[in-house]
Amino acid sequence: MFQFSFLKFQKQEFVRQGFFKKKLRGFTLIEMLVTLGIITMLSTMILAYSRQSESVANLVREGNRIVFEMQKAQSLSMLVLQEDSPNEKEVCGWGIYIGKSNVPAEKFILFADFCEELSGGELKGNNQYDESQGEKTEEINLLKGIEIFETNIDSIVFVPPEPKIKFIPDLFEGDNAFIKIRLKNFPDQYYEIQISKVGQVYKDLKTE
Repeated sequence: MFQFSFLKFQKQEFVRQGFFKKKLRGFTLIEMLVTLGIITMLSTMILAYSRQSESVANLVREGNRIVFEMQKAQSLSMLVLQEDSPNEKEVCGWGIYIGKSNVPAEKFILFADFCEELSGGELKGNNQYDESQGEKTEEINLLKGIEIFETNIDSIVFVPPEPKIKFIPDLFEGDNAFIKIRLKNFPDQYYEIQISKVGQVYKDLKTE
């Protein structure tokens, strides 16, 4: 009993003097600052990548919207010869107007190409957009931060009944019309739409 009490007393003394204390070590100030810096840097990189990915997705979406509006103009041109056409004036085609001189542009126009009566009484459109004649049907604005920065056409017109495709100005044989859109904040990346004279559409996301 005495020996047990003595050992217990000895253990208490050792604990009091720190012999059984675990060696605990915290972070130094420098280590904490370095860790915080790494976390901040990674968070910034992830946030920037996320924003860029979202912007690229919007770029592709707007490119597809331009193609959709062209297909819409093509479909409307096929309805021109039908009796139930909703237009008050005679329409000889439908088209999309951008205007090379307007780029960079943040919008484009869906228009109806009104017919003009020729000397022999034949009705024919001029395949061009004429704002003074009230040909504008819809003005389509691109999403904020996206612009059309290059094109080789003023307009593309679909002439019934096939419909036949007309580029203004006319292009050399074998050349495709193209429309390029980009992000203002990331100009190195752009989306290109090419349209052939037979109506084939090619889309591609590119990096300069």
